[in-house]
Amino acid sequence: MIEGHGEIIIEREPQEILDFVLDLERYREADTKIGRIRSFERHDNSGTVRYRGKLRGLPTATDTQTFELVPGRSLTFRSADSLWPGMVARFEGRFECEPVDEGTRLVHRERFTFRGPGRFLAEPFLRSWLAADTTQEMNRLKEQLEADSR
Repeated sequence: MIEGHGEIIIEREPQEILDFVLDLERYREADTKIGRIRSFERHDNSGTVRYRGKLRGLPTATDTQTFELVPGRSLTFRSADSLWPGMVARFEGRFECEPVDEGTRLVHRERFTFRGPGRFLAEPFLRSWLAADTTQEMNRLKEQLEADSR
């Protein structure tokens, strides 16, 4: 398992941040791991998204993920149960918001769990990259959200 972690304060309300992340076409400018979005379905505070990703610039298989939104507090994405690509890797990404005087403290974690013998190649190849990329993703998100108000 490998994990990236980012934490930042953004001058926005928590729900504004979570709504922005759920707008995947816009959010993919901050999260360069998101490639072509094939489908997005939302039912109140949950749904599914299907997209092709990129890890360290390399394309991944199209994955289906479920998401759960706790309005104003958190948003969690998880790989849906599937044979492919689930037998190779699973993903979980979480955004947690906490109001602070300066705006909102956003904590973001991304976790990949690789299965089978491929994990011995994937984990060392992606570990330090994911840690750095998650921090950079939070900086890009802050820039995007705060620039929208100017």
